[in-house]
Amino acid sequence: MLEQAADALNRQDYKTAAKLIATLVAKHPDDHQIQLYAAQLQEATNKLDNALEIYRLLLQHAVNIKITTEARQGIQRIDRIQSQIQANAVAQARAGIEDNIEPGFLVLEPMSQEQKQATAPKFAGIMNLDPYSARLQLPRRGWRLYRVGQMGELEFYRDRLQTAEIPCFCVSKHDTQQMFVFRVSHFQSFYPKATIVCLDDRAELRTFSFNWSEVTQIVTGMLPIFEEVMEIDARNRTHRKPRILDYVHICDLQLRDRRSIFRLCSQTYDFCDYKQLITQNRTQFTGDLSSQLSGDLSGLLNGERIPSTSHDNWKNLIAQIHKQVPEVHTQSDFTPFAETAIGYPELLNWINPHIELLRRADSPWDRAFQLFSALSMCKDKNSQIDRISTN
Repeated sequence: MLEQAADALNRQDYKTAAKLIATLVAKHPDDHQIQLYAAQLQEATNKLDNALEIYRLLLQHAVNIKITTEARQGIQRIDRIQSQIQANAVAQARAGIEDNIEPGFLVLEPMSQEQKQATAPKFAGIMNLDPYSARLQLPRRGWRLYRVGQMGELEFYRDRLQTAEIPCFCVSKHDTQQMFVFRVSHFQSFYPKATIVCLDDRAELRTFSFNWSEVTQIVTGMLPIFEEVMEIDARNRTHRKPRILDYVHICDLQLRDRRSIFRLCSQTYDFCDYKQLITQNRTQFTGDLSSQLSGDLSGLLNGERIPSTSHDNWKNLIAQIHKQVPEVHTQSDFTPFAETAIGYPELLNWINPHIELLRRADSPWDRAFQLFSALSMCKDKNSQIDRISTN
């Protein structure tokens, strides 16, 4: 029967071969020669994934040199076929999207270790990678800026990846620029509406009021402050090396319907705007107002004393914001995204970071945060559109 199965394969009589091989596998499931015929049948009937799995198992367990050689050759044939299929699909997609040449970004979303193991082979096939590299490139901690290119090609890859249950999204460069960013100086009030004083792109002070229900997302991150420090090596020679001395906290309040981002920064937020705070709370003071305010004013906020350190002030401010919008999603995985984004210096150069910190030199991390926040708003907007269209 083994010879009959081989003869049927040679004659391309795959129906007969399938019956014979199924019978042989049932009787001798551990026979490597039969498994080889089964893989060749799967390959011949265009079930390439099944054939590839059997060939790989044969390479791991078979000891017969002829069988392992044929299994390796089978893997090579399938790799060539899949590469050609991939190239043809990309060429066809590009031919159909020649007009969509707008630049954009393809972002991979994080997944669990179990998901990575399951989807890495699919990812490898789509992106023409080896399985080991595919596993390394699939993120676990946060977003990964995976590819920058023309939107037509990126949308093609996005659709294939989502079909393979690999979470991702793509956004055009144009969309990331269609929003207003304001640098918050301070809050004038929290109740019943939020009223803030901020700087626009021309560094002019402006005042905005909005309902807390308008806040659709909060984006947070920490920006490193690099300074050059002197180090002495083993030979008593001094060297200058950049080192992270501190971090600055950033918090974006996103109002999707207004296409606006109100950006708070722990280094530049004005915690000492006492006139506004005193005006709000004048009914809580009695007697001589000046005598009550003659001491340290750094703790006055809504009539209460708060810690005077910047860290504690920032914590209390963020806690107050979250108290107003407890149900709003917070996007906080900025650091892993930035670690991939700073690998595209040419990309980041055109981004206006809308961040001004006291540091010796500009940092690509500032621009990476602006991109991160803009992508977050675009993804949130697209998700809202999808929900509306689904309903």
